[in-house]
Parts: sequence; structure tokens; C-alpha cells
Amino acid sequence: MIKKVLFIVCLSALLGSCNNSKTPQYSDTSTSGEINIAVDESLRPIIEAEKDVFVALYPEAKVNIIYTNESEAINLLSKDSSRIAIVSRDLLPAERSSFETRKIYPKSIVIGYDAIGIIMNPARKDTVLTIDQITKLLNGTYKTWKDLDTKNNGDGLRIVFDNTRSSAVRQLKDSLLKGAALATHCYAVNGNPEVITQVEKDKNTIGIIGVSWISDKDDTTTNNFLNRVKVASLVPVNPATAEAPVMKPYQAYIALKQYPLYRNIYIINPEGRYGLGTGFASFINSDKGQRIILKSGLVPAKAPVRIIQLNND
Repeated sequence: MIKKVLFIVCLSALLGSCNNSKTPQYSDTSTSGEINIAVDESLRPIIEAEKDVFVALYPEAKVNIIYTNESEAINLLSKDSSRIAIVSRDLLPAERSSFETRKIYPKSIVIGYDAIGIIMNPARKDTVLTIDQITKLLNGTYKTWKDLDTKNNGDGLRIVFDNTRSSAVRQLKDSLLKGAALATHCYAVNGNPEVITQVEKDKNTIGIIGVSWISDKDDTTTNNFLNRVKVASLVPVNPATAEAPVMKPYQAYIALKQYPLYRNIYIINPEGRYGLGTGFASFINSDKGQRIILKSGLVPAKAPVRIIQLNND
């Protein structure tokens, strides 16, 4: 009888230990506690604005943001080093399957739309590009400025982007190069501000940048960047039906999905409970959070954007 009682006690303790190991104890709520989230660095300005308002409204919440490349942001999420990820693509099937094998079912929500901007040195006059020209710049068909326009000299050109695993370059490779390698004159630096610095210093360099770094005209940092470089205009894919023959990455053209290099902004949330990660994601998707996106010059997924047509006559 004593042996039987001891066996039951030991079994209960073992089961209790197993249950505790499988059920993490969280101390955060939707508006309090401390978490890490991972964010694509190209989206830093808009997510900083969202975080600043969120923690001002909820002072018991501490949101630590890890700004990194898109691939590493999803990697941190998969290792549970980040509670949510904010990136410019959805999970790939293999990535989603990796979560699901652990009985985790991430939700992907589009919270807004931004774009990829092409920037040039202020000394450049030929700042209108077609998608075909961008493709040839990236794949190496165009190696000099004369290749781009016969009126130019034969100086070699360079393409600079934010990091070796850039989400902007990933999108351009997928959509324009069909996965092919970049030309040897393409190189990475360390973040979008450094892209701007490189373009400002070298008239032969073309930059690829996340538009959120140059979209908020009320921000002093944005205006500083815009004073240092030129933003190229792109010819829309379907000029006959577009609102304008050439387009910069303005809010209206992104909203209409006529600017050729627009993209989605996703929150990927595997939290599975109403914790601080879900609370922050819900805030960004709320009316207040969407208006922050609108004010920044990007396009919210839910709040309306007014398109005003100006006639010349």
C-alpha cells in the first residue's frame, strides 16, 4: 500500500512538471509587460512612430524593437526570440509549416502599404526610369550611365541598397530578375540612412530605399534626407490607364497600386493569446494606429485615403 501511494505521488509530480514545461507562464497583458518584436529595418520610421504613441498611451508597456533584415526578423520569430514580426512579405509555405509542426498557427495581417524608392545624386538630370531600365540596371545589362542614356558620359554606375538580405532587393529580384543574381556593380551597406549618404557623396550611385524613410514631409529627418538626394520618377506599368505618365512614390499612387514598386506591410503574429504582442498589433490595426500610417505618407490598410484629381484648366 505504501509503495502504491509513493508511486501515485511521484507520478503526479512528474505530470505537474511536464505541464509546467509545456505551458509558459507569461507576465504580460495586452497593454503591460515587456516584449521583443522584430522589424524589417526599412520600416523603422513608421514602426518607431507607432511604438512612441503606444507606450505613451500605455506606460506599463515596454516594447523592445529589434531592427534587422527581413529574413532575420522571421528567424527570430521562429526561435521565439521575438513575439511578433513586422516585415514586407508573408511567411513562405516552409516557414509556416515549421510553426505548424509545433502546433503554432501564426496570423498574418496586412497593416498598410509602402513602396521601394529609387534615389539619385542631386547632380543627376535623368531621373525618370522605366521598369525595363531598372531590370537592366540590376542584372548588369546596363553598366554605365551612357547605357542608361546615350546623352550621358561613360562613367560606370553603381547600385547601393540597405543590407545583404534587403527586403527591397528581395522583392526586385523576385519580380524583375525572376530570382537571378544581382550584377557585380550592386552592393550593400548598413541601413537606409547609409544608402542616402552613399548616393549624396557619389553622383554615379543609384540607391534603393524603403519609402518610409522619405515619405513623412512633417518629419525633420525626412526633410533632411530629401534635401540631400533626388527621388526618381517611374513610368507606370500601364501608362494608358495610369493617373500620370510618370510617378514618384506618393501616397495616392501607392494607394491606387499604380506606382510600380509598391508593397504590403505585414504583421506576423504567432502569439496565440492576448498578450502584449497582440496588443501592439491590434493598436497598429486600430483607427489610431492606421492614422499614424496615413500621416506618415504611407497607405493604411483600413483608413480611407482621399484621391484628389487636379486639372490643368
